[in-house]
Amino acid sequence: MLKNVGTLDRNVRIVLGSVMLVAGLIFQSWWWLLGLAPLITGILGFCPLYVPIGFNTEGGYGSTGGYFDQSAKPGKLGGRLSD
Repeated sequence: MLKNVGTLDRNVRIVLGSVMLVAGLIFQSWWWLLGLAPLITGILGFCPLYVPIGFNTEGGYGSTGGYFDQSAKPGKLGGRLSD
């Protein structure tokens, strides 16, 4: 599985997911269920929602490549996608 979640993104997801999980268990609400998604994607380092939009934070924030994976975009590199 190709990783598309960077270190900072992973850490934020793990912390946020853990907080939501614990809050849901303490307050006996459905928040624990919502906390599973960021926690699992943070642990695995892969987000399936990033794939269709070509988003990739694995290169790191502030990298020269930017956030978007250029190979995932349709059309010519550097060209306009539509007029």
